[in-house]
Amino acid sequence: MVHKRFFVSGISIGVRTKLVLSTTTILIVACLLLGWLFFKQQVRSATESLVQSGTLLAQHLAGMGRVSILAGDTHRLDELAQEILTVSPVAYVAILSPNGDLQTGYGKNDWQQQFSASAAGRRHFSVTKLVSLPGTDKTEPIVTGIWLSSNGPFLRPNIDFSPSDLLNLLGGYELPIFYDLLIQVPRQSHTGHWDPALTLTLEERPGGSEVTQKLTSPPPSLVEIGLSTSDLQQNLRRLLWQAVLITVNTLIGGICITVLLARRMTVPLQALTAAATKLGTGETTPTIAIQARDEIGTLTEVFNSMALRLQTREHELRELAQTLEERVNIRTRELAAANAKLQELDRRKSIFVSTASHELRTPLTSMKVHLANLRDGIDGAVTPDQRGSLLRVEANLSRLRILIEELLDLSQIELGQTTLRLEPVALGSVIAKTVEDLHPFTSERSVTIVISLPTDLPLVSADPNKLRQILLNLLHNAVKFSPMNTVVDLDVTRLSTDNILISVRDVGPGIAPDDVDKVFQPFYRAPTTHKTTKGTGLGLAIAKLLVELHQSRLAVETKPGRGSCFYFTLQTMTPVRLAHAEPIVAREASSVTRMS
Repeated sequence: MVHKRFFVSGISIGVRTKLVLSTTTILIVACLLLGWLFFKQQVRSATESLVQSGTLLAQHLAGMGRVSILAGDTHRLDELAQEILTVSPVAYVAILSPNGDLQTGYGKNDWQQQFSASAAGRRHFSVTKLVSLPGTDKTEPIVTGIWLSSNGPFLRPNIDFSPSDLLNLLGGYELPIFYDLLIQVPRQSHTGHWDPALTLTLEERPGGSEVTQKLTSPPPSLVEIGLSTSDLQQNLRRLLWQAVLITVNTLIGGICITVLLARRMTVPLQALTAAATKLGTGETTPTIAIQARDEIGTLTEVFNSMALRLQTREHELRELAQTLEERVNIRTRELAAANAKLQELDRRKSIFVSTASHELRTPLTSMKVHLANLRDGIDGAVTPDQRGSLLRVEANLSRLRILIEELLDLSQIELGQTTLRLEPVALGSVIAKTVEDLHPFTSERSVTIVISLPTDLPLVSADPNKLRQILLNLLHNAVKFSPMNTVVDLDVTRLSTDNILISVRDVGPGIAPDDVDKVFQPFYRAPTTHKTTKGTGLGLAIAKLLVELHQSRLAVETKPGRGSCFYFTLQTMTPVRLAHAEPIVAREASSVTRMS
């Protein structure tokens, strides 16, 4: 099974892992946020309920003890305070005078020690020094958070539980946190009418007028009740654990559902990946089952269709390739047979041309001798008109002889019957002899051949007869295509110690780019060649083959309207070459043609 993965900082993470991690993160954040909001709401509700209960108790004590406070009935106040102290959340009860002196007060457990008496016999409560006394006629209770430590009570910033307090609760610790409620004793009774019994009681006391005045305008006293948060903490601890359990269960359920959904998504993707990998390597892939009618199911259906089309196309291509290969093999065999047949026909043609050319030379020679005798009057006197006719016949016989000799040379080279005998050749002498032989033709064309030779020209390794024939063909071709009263340059340049460059440059019409490779073919005449220009089209072909026998290459540089330059190289004759010089036999026409 192939897993689809990506790499981040060298870590490979799969799609399933990404989906599970992202969903788990979202679930954790959501559960923690919702749990925290729920818990804060519960804490606030429980705190308000506890404070409300303490406020009712304080108001009840203030209402019940108002008369006793005004009358100074300490015994009654002690009874009322002890009754309130029996209530479960109450930790201490204190009744204070307006100036903060303790009239009565009691506490549970450690709070009992917070009540002390001075040397003057007056009692004090430690919390009284911490809380601020309310202003005049303040009806709302003052709620203060108290922390009771071994060193005494301390004020808390507020009555709410901090995150550290909640963690301690979750760990099973009980915190000494108390709520201090301070309210004023109301100045007037809530009954709305005068109490005769109270009037009688006050009148029996000495100084009744003063007491009556105090009753008429009583000073505000204070009732202070401390509430323990022990039950609240137990409830909060239970709520915390419930919230933790709910969060954990929600996370586990969410993760399980996410894993199942991720598996439902990634398993088809893995199957698609494995199938695509096989398809990419050219293997046949089975049809993937569609497990759901959703986007992944649609993707699977499209992939199955694509894979089927690709396999069908591949099968068709294989059949076509096999058929094409068979057709190519058949065609290759047919071409090979045709090539062999053409080579055989070409060989027979060359044999025929060689034989015919050889056989035609003898009668041509005889005809030339008889024509010369007739022209000279050996067989009888001839008139001037007859002599002119004989001269024209003799010129045509010369042209025919040259054609036959060129055909014979070409056929012998193609048949591999030409032998090249390399020897030291003075290139300047061969060039001079060739130019001298062409003098009648150059005079007729009014073309001058300019020869450029270096002073230190060494001997070259060549067959003198074949070299003369190469130069003769190139110079004859250059003079033939040069305009009258122009110059043909024959340059000899020493390229290096071992190589000599020979070039023949004319100022003729040049050769078109499409005809450059064709001018070396036998019997080829460029389309731009004028009809009056005589020639068989064999000179360049023979020169090319003879140059190749000298292990060189005949090339041309030309531009239409700017003339042509044919050039080739020859090797200098060194003592080593002279010692190992052997006759070189021309290869068959197919090999020679391939070299070109």
